[in-house]
Amino acid sequence: RVPIPVIKMKMIEDNPDVVYLRCEYNETIIWKNSAGKTLKGSKLNPTRESITVKNKGNLKNFYTCTLKNAVSEETSDPVYESDLFE
Repeated sequence: RVPIPVIKMKMIEDNPDVVYLRCEYNETIIWKNSAGKTLKGSKLNPTRESITVKNKGNLKNFYTCTLKNAVSEETSDPVYESDLFE
């Protein structure tokens, strides 16, 4: 079974309207937003473990990451835009 993933946040010092979210595991990672849309991970990471989030002013938006292998699937708690850009 895969573990329940935890999303880690990294602020960008020179741009307060952008953060990186990272889901660090060696399984297939699926990113989604609050609308249920699947997001593409960063091409800089071969496992697509990170995404870039821009402040769009909609504090109800949230992001999750799901770990998936042939046996199981687990989804992180949501990370809300309101918590990223206080």
